[in-house]
Amino acid sequence: MTTRLKLGAMCGRPQGFDDGFPGQALQFAHDRGLEGVLFATPRAISPDLDAGVLKATAERAAELGLYVETGIGCLGPFGDPDARTAELTALISAARTLGCRQFFGYTRTVRDHTELTHDRQLGLVRKTIETLVPLLRAQGLRLNLKTHEDLSSHEVLHLVESCGPDVVGVSLDVSNLVVRGEDPAAATERLAPHIHQTHLEDVALYFVERGLRRKLRPCGAGVLDWRRILSTLLERSPAERLTLEQHLGQFDAEIFDPRWFTFEPHVTAAELAVLVSGAVTCEARARQGAMPSLQDLADDPGATVRRTQLDDSAAFVRRTLATLSGHAGGSSGSDS
Repeated sequence: MTTRLKLGAMCGRPQGFDDGFPGQALQFAHDRGLEGVLFATPRAISPDLDAGVLKATAERAAELGLYVETGIGCLGPFGDPDARTAELTALISAARTLGCRQFFGYTRTVRDHTELTHDRQLGLVRKTIETLVPLLRAQGLRLNLKTHEDLSSHEVLHLVESCGPDVVGVSLDVSNLVVRGEDPAAATERLAPHIHQTHLEDVALYFVERGLRRKLRPCGAGVLDWRRILSTLLERSPAERLTLEQHLGQFDAEIFDPRWFTFEPHVTAAELAVLVSGAVTCEARARQGAMPSLQDLADDPGATVRRTQLDDSAAFVRRTLATLSGHAGGSSGSDS
């Protein structure tokens, strides 16, 4: 575990950075002692994908000693496939102009769709990825499929392996895995050999009428097993960067509805038990005043608070990495 992982943050509208002003995000990361920035897509830097703006952003990042990562948007399955492919291709070209040779994409499948089964939706996503594979392979690029809230880690893994792991990898968003009834630490182990990008934030879990509600928290302020997750990334994945994220997305895992399991064939008792145990822990700690209650987390804290939460995540991740034997622990920037 001697590989040094760089630490960065995703900077976009949830963190108070408007599209078209990339310099603000770069300066924020630099001032926080972070080592990189992740933009949702190149359009967050230049809405019209102006090559001059993209190149200038890459140059400014280099001056500040920052890495730049980006995504290329939605891989389907819904909408016009030709228009989607054209947009994805344009964003790949823009990502290259930005200096990125890998980028993430996400999906928006509907598991209980009344007309199109989830398997058929995954087939359409696969077709989209396969359309891009020749371009990726010819130019030595990599598309990383995000563990978005609509996909299980098993589905992500199948798409990666079937489309070609030499050019398709995983962008690990640990907090989304609980929405599909999975233990994020176990899922990280499943996906580890293919993880090239990351989106890291913690979760608090609470019981609601139909199951479990996920609320997002800074790393270390929730119930995820960070020593296991980070050790797996260090030991078994090719990831070279840990990118933090903090936004508002709220989802329920409706585990009290028997019908829910019809659409979640991957769920195991052992992993579901980890999530239920996490909810018990969160509610007990909330009663003790040691962490917020579900009601406490009902309101949007605002972009300023989310920026502070990124600071908290960075400090926690640095401390945890420092306890893992042989790891340099990232930069020595502020832990405030």
